Amino acid sequence: MNAGKFSSLVLLGTMLLPTFVAAQNQQSQSQESGTEEIDELIVSAARTGQPATSIAGAVTVVDRETLRQQAEISDDLASVLSNTIPGFAPSSQKLAGRGETLRGRNPLYLIDGVPQHNALRDGQRDGHSLDLDFVERIEVINGSNAIQGVGATGGVVNTVTRSPVADDTWRTTTRARFTTADDFDSDAFGYKLSLLTGRGSENFDFIAGIALHERGLFLDSNGDPVGLYPTQGDITDSTSLNLYGKAEWRVTDDSALTLMVNDFDLERNGDFRSVAGDRDLGIPTGTVEGDPSADVGSPARNEVTTLSLSYRQDNVLGGTLEAQVFDQSFSALFEGGTFGGFFRLTPDGDPFLDQSAVVSDKNGLKLTFNREFAEPSLNFTGGIDFFRDESAQELARSGREWVPETRFETISPFLQLGWDISDVFTLSGGVRHEDATLKVDDYTTIASANSTFVAGGEPDFTETLFNVGAIWRITSDWSVYAASSEGFTMPDVGRVLRAVSTPGQDVDNLLAVEPIVTDNLEFGIEFDDGALRGRLTYYESTADNGARLFSNPEGIFEVQRQRTEIDGFEATLDYRFSDSLSIGGNYSLTNGEFDSDGDDSVDSDLDGLNIGPDRLNLYAYGLFRDDFRWRVQVSNLEDRTFSGPGAPVDRDFDGYTKVDVFGGWTTDFGEFTIAIDNLLNEEYFTYFAQTEPAARADTFFAGNGRTITLGWQKQF
Repeated sequence: MNAGKFSSLVLLGTMLLPTFVAAQNQQSQSQESGTEEIDELIVSAARTGQPATSIAGAVTVVDRETLRQQAEISDDLASVLSNTIPGFAPSSQKLAGRGETLRGRNPLYLIDGVPQHNALRDGQRDGHSLDLDFVERIEVINGSNAIQGVGATGGVVNTVTRSPVADDTWRTTTRARFTTADDFDSDAFGYKLSLLTGRGSENFDFIAGIALHERGLFLDSNGDPVGLYPTQGDITDSTSLNLYGKAEWRVTDDSALTLMVNDFDLERNGDFRSVAGDRDLGIPTGTVEGDPSADVGSPARNEVTTLSLSYRQDNVLGGTLEAQVFDQSFSALFEGGTFGGFFRLTPDGDPFLDQSAVVSDKNGLKLTFNREFAEPSLNFTGGIDFFRDESAQELARSGREWVPETRFETISPFLQLGWDISDVFTLSGGVRHEDATLKVDDYTTIASANSTFVAGGEPDFTETLFNVGAIWRITSDWSVYAASSEGFTMPDVGRVLRAVSTPGQDVDNLLAVEPIVTDNLEFGIEFDDGALRGRLTYYESTADNGARLFSNPEGIFEVQRQRTEIDGFEATLDYRFSDSLSIGGNYSLTNGEFDSDGDDSVDSDLDGLNIGPDRLNLYAYGLFRDDFRWRVQVSNLEDRTFSGPGAPVDRDFDGYTKVDVFGGWTTDFGEFTIAIDNLLNEEYFTYFAQTEPAARADTFFAGNGRTITLGWQKQF
């Protein structure tokens, strides 16, 4: 650890130590206050039926109230996570989540346990498939694991949707928001309307919702439009429509059937076009009014439909049996250009503008059986998962096949045990076996890859993944834990297949499509006395044959298989002075390196596409009187430099500090809110813009300036 990073940890400790001491002095007062403790939360992402306190690892739950405040500050899932989850990289503020990693690796996004990640042809749009107004809470398990199967090399992000209304009355919640830059430029006006309504009965409950979100232009701190992201897509100047529904039928006293349907559609409006900036002169990428079709074709779009049918039966062999079948249909249109990668000439000999589209259909079955044994105190979880993903990428205008249809199937039995040896010591361990097949038919690459014929194949992969953990509760307030786990995913197979340019290749022998296995080792110490909660974690994550994303000179993203090693510290601390005042924060420090010369020894820093900056988040939240809620938060992103023979040149990051505020006033006419993103109007360039290795003039994005959101909510 270098001196600068050590100094940051010392600074964090210095800032938070007085709070820690104050909490110790006030512990007895808190215990005598009669404050009601919240029941332990069962984290559904863990699949074990155990509370978060029984999981050996870093687990964070973003509750509905925190989520709502964060969403009003910035209605973007990655922004919510980066402000609340240590180790989550900053939001790109775009449709494509470039560099939005968790502990330097990709998180697996889920909606009620249904995977949203497109592993075979990753367009990095996983975070834009559900409106945040329909989310009950977000469960995050940090670190590589195989709890939910393929994809969680950085961790699991499970968005739990709103539950059906349980009583026999109609309940309707209406929300309205207006967003503007601080100069009230009409081009920056944004609007959002959402409605949730539902009713319960003796055996049947349901909830249904609709959300319409019209985003205006984002303006930087100088009042200039933030540049649109060509090719990959943007959320500025866009419209999204989300239809959501969930129903539960209690078939018997000990069984229930739940159906969830979510349909999400986001499209850029196409009223503006991008203007290249100048990195050398510090001029950011801009946006001007005009028809973008001549530059990029049709506007970028995301269309995602997720369905889940779950059945729960209690009292099966003394335990609970759960079955879930799901289907997710994903379609993403990317904006185009006359890139060499799309090379084709018109009959007149001019370059032909083309654009690509990724389609993916995923479905699967999850069977889980959980039982608690009293003697010995044992939690048993076992089951089997089946997962199928069919993905392809075509050049939408010319109809050419860029990535052939690729089919991935895996069958995965698993077993997990948790044993409370005593009141102070818990052991856990498990195993998961992945039996996977990748199927690709014969295909021919496009002209830019030499129109190369590639023989198809069906390579098989088997991986047995283990995890083990231990928790020692030293006192009623203090505990320590240690854990080791493995995660499994596929590389971005589509990027590999479309880039084959050497004749004589076949899918069975392409090393680059072998799976990625990551090993995660973690140690932590936690404190919780009811008023003060804290956690300090150290972790190491290694992939012998990792997949590093990089950008070629044209800005086309490719994959290289190289050894990667990541380690870091995470610290969280929260203190509740009373029911009307809480303060806290989190800090993350991450190091990452890769093997650039193939000698099985890491020698170069991972760049900004693959690892986030060190950061400190602080907040204060409280009540003024009984009817006014407020929140102030500060996010400090530290400078980061990249060194080593394989590291990008002149792509260092100049950090910045941003302050956000939220206020909500409850009245008889509903709750009125105001949220200000970037209160001090900090001038900065985004982390992705500064560290993007290709250094393109059209991706030099300024960050959003001061942005105001006025909201209203009423429950009927």
